[in-house]
Amino acid sequence: MHLLPNLRSRVALVVTAMALAACGGDESDATVGTVAPTSSSTTTIVITTTSATPTTQATTTTETPEFVGAAAFTGNSSVSTVGIDRITFGMTVNQAERAVEAAFVPVADIVDIECYRIRPEGGPPGVVLTVTAGTIERVDITTPAITTRSGAGVGSTEDELTALFGDKLTSTPRGDGGNTLMFTPADASDAAFRVIFETDGTTVTTFRSGRVPQVEPPSYC
Repeated sequence: MHLLPNLRSRVALVVTAMALAACGGDESDATVGTVAPTSSSTTTIVITTTSATPTTQATTTTETPEFVGAAAFTGNSSVSTVGIDRITFGMTVNQAERAVEAAFVPVADIVDIECYRIRPEGGPPGVVLTVTAGTIERVDITTPAITTRSGAGVGSTEDELTALFGDKLTSTPRGDGGNTLMFTPADASDAAFRVIFETDGTTVTTFRSGRVPQVEPPSYC
């Protein structure tokens, strides 16, 4: 909102009392009078003030939907040790967008170009990728809709993970009563990557995949 400033007072010069009476001048008139030549030395100055009524400037707000555009992933997408769907760790954001034919946007304001997080502009929710030094190196999953290629994900039990991955899985207790279960691939070509599951003690609540060391801490950036 802003208020229009008061209009300046306008000064009307009316020359000679007789000329004023003859013309029937009105003090409420906000126009400036002209000076008529006269032999009289009498000059009357009439000051009138006009005030503008305060007005309110209308504003409109358009809320951007949380997810717009094409979805980058579906229930058919899966996570592996080296990426998610057609995105592999080491891709730039532009390369990833072309790979899935969808756009990505920052999760929050970027304060450090060397490390920030992005999400699919068109969804689905529960998928966040970490960009470090210009390339995507990690994905975090909090939705049960997307799992690993072997079907492990949010909602899986620790027993199910053990049955799937056997001795490739190591468990480390956390101070909050949950456990961190890390899958280490056997293939030498995947040695730089891990898949890590966080549980509440029995069931997976979130999991992530990515390159070491980015994937190791709960939140890298």
